[in-house]
Amino acid sequence: MQQPVTAIWQQFSNELEKFICRQTGDDSVCKDLLQEVFMKVYVNSAKVSAADNIRAYLYRVASNVITDHHRRRQNGRQVSAVYGPEAADEIMHPGDEYKLADCLRPMVAALPPIYRQALTLTDLNGYTQKQYAEISGISASGAKSRVQRARQRLKEMILQCCEYEFDKYGNILSCCDHSSPRGKFC
Repeated sequence: MQQPVTAIWQQFSNELEKFICRQTGDDSVCKDLLQEVFMKVYVNSAKVSAADNIRAYLYRVASNVITDHHRRRQNGRQVSAVYGPEAADEIMHPGDEYKLADCLRPMVAALPPIYRQALTLTDLNGYTQKQYAEISGISASGAKSRVQRARQRLKEMILQCCEYEFDKYGNILSCCDHSSPRGKFC
């Protein structure tokens, strides 16, 4: 059943809004999350229109958006509880990931072409490793290995630039520039 996204949205937006508001308990958050659901529906309009059960598909998208919201809130609380309220302000905020990606672009560009393509398609452009395998004409396990090797090489470049302190879970606690001569990307 093919329906335009606007018709689908008009049909289901009110019930999705009620569902999201029940899950979050905050009207302003509810509106924000509903907007996020709409954006995902709009971006994936072909999938939504082709879904066998559109209502179930929309509720799955809404549930995923709500889960992501709760995870973001929980991460902020954990930082605040462990490191104090000031530390919660230091966690990444919307837009920070773009700044980080801009810093990493020269490093990604310096990778060998097969690794650069692997990282660019999967981590920067959002393709799954299976999609990357199909695009590259390699097996899924080969794509997974290539992406892992590319990430490892990128990690090595990053570690050459700065000195990091990690907690027992591998999370970064602090970072500072090396005082000795650094790599060409620092």
